[in-house]
Amino acid sequence: MSEKYYVLVTNNKAEFTEIEAELKTSDSTPATIPDRSVECTDAKEHSDTRGEFLLTEDEADSLSVDPRIKVINLSPNRYPETFMPPPDELKNQIWCSKKDRYDQPYNNWQSWTTAFGTIESSFSSVEPTINRSTALYRMQTKQNPWKTATTAAASPINAKVEQYGAGENVDIICADNGTWIAHSEFINKGVDNAVNPIDYKSGNVLNRAGYCDVLDVVLDGPYYIDPDWFNADPDNRLETRWDGTVVPTTSAAQNWWRITSQRSSQFAFFGSILVSTNYSRDNVHGSPDQTAFDADHGTQCASLIYGRTHGWAYNANKWHLNLYGSVYNVGSFEIGFDVQKIFHQNKPVNPIFGTKDPTISSNSWGFRASDKSGSHYYHRESSASYGGSGSEPQFISVLGSQGDSGRWKSEFYDNSMTTAGDELTAAGVIFIAAAGNSNQVQHNPDHVDYDNRISANNTNTMYQDTFTSFGYSVTGTTNRRGFPQHIGKTEGQTSFGNSTVKFPAINIGCLDDFLVNSYEQDRKVGYSDMGSAIDLFAPGDGTLAACPDASYGTDTSRSDGVYADLTAIAECRDVRFSGTSAACPVAAGFLATVLQYNRAWTYENLRNWIQSNVDEQSTSDMYEGIDDTSPTSGWTDYNKLQGADRRILYQATIPVSTPYPADFKIDGSIGLSGAVRLSKVV
Repeated sequence: MSEKYYVLVTNNKAEFTEIEAELKTSDSTPATIPDRSVECTDAKEHSDTRGEFLLTEDEADSLSVDPRIKVINLSPNRYPETFMPPPDELKNQIWCSKKDRYDQPYNNWQSWTTAFGTIESSFSSVEPTINRSTALYRMQTKQNPWKTATTAAASPINAKVEQYGAGENVDIICADNGTWIAHSEFINKGVDNAVNPIDYKSGNVLNRAGYCDVLDVVLDGPYYIDPDWFNADPDNRLETRWDGTVVPTTSAAQNWWRITSQRSSQFAFFGSILVSTNYSRDNVHGSPDQTAFDADHGTQCASLIYGRTHGWAYNANKWHLNLYGSVYNVGSFEIGFDVQKIFHQNKPVNPIFGTKDPTISSNSWGFRASDKSGSHYYHRESSASYGGSGSEPQFISVLGSQGDSGRWKSEFYDNSMTTAGDELTAAGVIFIAAAGNSNQVQHNPDHVDYDNRISANNTNTMYQDTFTSFGYSVTGTTNRRGFPQHIGKTEGQTSFGNSTVKFPAINIGCLDDFLVNSYEQDRKVGYSDMGSAIDLFAPGDGTLAACPDASYGTDTSRSDGVYADLTAIAECRDVRFSGTSAACPVAAGFLATVLQYNRAWTYENLRNWIQSNVDEQSTSDMYEGIDDTSPTSGWTDYNKLQGADRRILYQATIPVSTPYPADFKIDGSIGLSGAVRLSKVV
C-alpha cells in the first residue's frame, strides 16, 4: 500500500514527543505503532501537538485508535485539491447588477440605491469620494441618524465623520483572496484629487515614505520580523518594490518560511512552513501597471478595513494574506493560520509602548455545503422523519435560501486545520469572522436549538451523522456556528447545556441599508445569519468599497482614481459591496480603534466591551421579530433576530487602559483646529 502524507495531532506536548520517538524506531510496541521507521516530513516545531508523517492508510487507521492521538488526517498542505474549496464558495457576500457612477461630496447616505438596486439619480462622481455610504456615518451614534426620514431612500446627511482613533499601532491582517494594493485607496502619493483624513499617516511599517500603505504577511513579514538576516546579504535577499519600499525578494521571503537555515538562528525553532511557491507579489498584489489575480473580494474587504476613504483603521499597520484565492493562495488554511500565528508571536516590540502591537485578523469567508440529504430531523429534543430532499421541514429547507444558494454551515469535527486555528487564537490573535449569508440561525450551547440537526435515521447519535465540506468532516447540526466562526472553541464536541464552552471569534452579522416600518427601524438584512451566537451587527449591505475595474458589479468611478506619478493599467473604481463579507471588515477596522487604546486586551476583554458598552437598540429602533419554536413554520421571516441581541456596532465610549507614554514625542507638524484647552495633569 502506497504511503501518503498524514498530519497527526496529540492531546498534549508530552504525547507528541512520545509518539514521534516511537514512529522513528522499528519497534512495534505498542501495537498501534507501525513496525518500521516512519519518516517525519514536517515536524511543525512551532506546534506542540502536530506533525506530518508518511504513512500507509492501514498505518493511519491503526494510529487513529491510539488514545494519545487526538486527530489524524491527510495533510491539507500536501493535498490542497481535496481540502481547498473554490474561492467563490468561501465569499460571504452578495452581488448586485452592474451599474456605474454615483455619489456627492461629503454626503453620507443611508442607502444610495433603491430597493431594486437602481442608483439614486443625485449621485455623482465628479467631486471627492468621501464618506458616501452608510458604513462610517451610521456608526457615529447608537440611533440611526436617518431615522426621521419619510421616504425609503433617505436624503443624504452632509456632515463630518468623527472617530476616536484610526487603528494606530495595531497590526490588522486582511485574510482573504488577492488584493490589488496599487488601488488609489491604498496609495498615498501621486493620486490626483486625493482627499485624505486630517491625521492620515502614510506609508507602511517598513517605509513611511513608501507610496503604498499595504504589506504582505508572507512576503514582507519576514523582513519586519528578522531584518538582520536580510540586511546581511541585501544584494541577494532584498529588492525595492515599485512604491520605493525595500522588501525581500519573493524567493528569499518564501525560503525564510520554508527553510530553517534561511533565517536568523533565533527563529529556527518553528521549523518549516511550506508556503506555496506560487505566492508572489505580481500574482497576489499586482502593481500600478498590473492588477492582481483574483483580487475582487480581497480589495473590497481591505478597503473597508483600512482604506484611506472607506476604512476606520486608516492608520493601522496594514497587512494582507492571500488565504484562499485560486491558484496563488498561501498553500492551505492550515499554513495560513500558522503564518499568522508565527507573525504575531515573533514581530518586533513597539518602542513606544515596550510591547508588541495587537494583531487582528479579518476573515470574510466560510466553509459551506449544499448537501441537505437525510430522512430524519431532530428539533428541540423531539424528532421525526420526512420524505427526503424537497420535503424537509422549514427550519432545514430555508437554510441558504436568501443569499447562499441553498448552502449552509455545520460544526467541524476536530482536524489538523481546526487545531492550527485553535493555536492561532490561543496565541492571542483577535479573530473577526463574518457570520455568513445563509440566513441561518447560530446559537450558543445553552440554547434549546443548539443540537438541532439533520439525520439519516432515528437511531444515530449527534456525532454519527457526518457530512463532508471540501474534504473535512462536519456534523449534521443546523443551528451551530460553522467554520471559521467556531475557530478556537475551547472544548470538543459537547452536548446541549454546556455553558462553559468559549468561542474566541467575534462573530459579525450584517445590517440592512434600508429602514423599515415607516422608516423608523433598523433591521438585519435577510440573508445574514442570526441567533444568540452573533456578537453584533455592523453596516454591510450596500457599502461602498474599492475594486480594480468595472467588472465587479454595481460600480462607480472615483474622483481620485487617476495617478499623476504612476501609470495604472486599470481605473481605480468603487463598487457596491454587500454581505457579512462587508460587515466583517467594517467591524474589524472599527475594533482596531478600540484595541489601540487597550493593547493588552484579549478577545474576552473585547467581547466584554461590546456587551457592556455597545448598548442594545430599543425595540422601537431595531426590528426583532418573534423567535421560531416550531420546526415547520415561521422561518420565512428572514429579518428577525432569532435570539440575537439588538446590538449594532457604533462609537460607544472607549476606555483607555494603554495611554501613550508621558515622554512620547510626535515627529512632524501638528495641525490644530478649534479651541485648545490645556490643563495640568497630576
